[in-house]
Amino acid sequence: MREGMRDLKQTARCGNPKATGHLFDLWRRVAGRIRSAEHLVLFLDFDGTLAPLRRRPEDVPPLDFSTRRLLGRLARHPRVDVYVISGRRRAELRRLIRVPKVHLLGLHGWEGCADVPCTSRESKLVRTAKQLLADRLPGTPGVWLEDKGLGLAVHYREARPEEVRAVRPVVLGVLEQFKPRLNLLAGKKVWELLPCQIDGKGPAVRRILGHAPRSTLPIFAGDDTTDEPAFAALPRGITLRVGSFRRTHARFRVRDTGEVLIFLRRLEAEIE
Repeated sequence: MREGMRDLKQTARCGNPKATGHLFDLWRRVAGRIRSAEHLVLFLDFDGTLAPLRRRPEDVPPLDFSTRRLLGRLARHPRVDVYVISGRRRAELRRLIRVPKVHLLGLHGWEGCADVPCTSRESKLVRTAKQLLADRLPGTPGVWLEDKGLGLAVHYREARPEEVRAVRPVVLGVLEQFKPRLNLLAGKKVWELLPCQIDGKGPAVRRILGHAPRSTLPIFAGDDTTDEPAFAALPRGITLRVGSFRRTHARFRVRDTGEVLIFLRRLEAEIE
């Protein structure tokens, strides 16, 4: 399984995960960095960060009015750029967020900032992989396929451990037929088969910051394994891991989406 997880191997090369402190216990230091920064780039994951996780992606409702209003104020601030970077497609993010001036990056940052396009050949490979998986996966109610058009996700959030053990070799066996054109990206209770051009959130944030002023302070909040390459890519930034965990490349932690909103309000207060 490790052979397919290119993003996870990139994370490992950036250093070992570490224990982190709770953000609000260390707020004085964080607030000082925010106040002194000439420019901020704020990256936010969506599911599990801005919006609570649900059984299926389609069960997540659009952001509520107060959250959209808060993001809008931050996005309009002259010192701040706001990005939402998600494994979802960009069109879905538009429907769920609906905030002008917030930059939306779909498919782990590929949609919205990638320089290398996916071709019709990659799309055909994804469709073929989906058909193979649909034919070979055991009939397990807790495992289901999500077609992202340019990617394919195998969700197992509701599967029992023995079911996951049965499904894993099937997924890896299908992947072997399409390497290196397709890669495996492992997330929270999901495996994604993606074209090799979709290289994850770490390269995406580096591409964006390559066009930002040198004095920019990057901030990244996320809850998933797929966010770890971005944490590792921002060793001098303010990085927040959301949820219960022990070790991460993020420098700080918050408990849940409610604390993410508290952080955003505190951030707004520091830049006024």
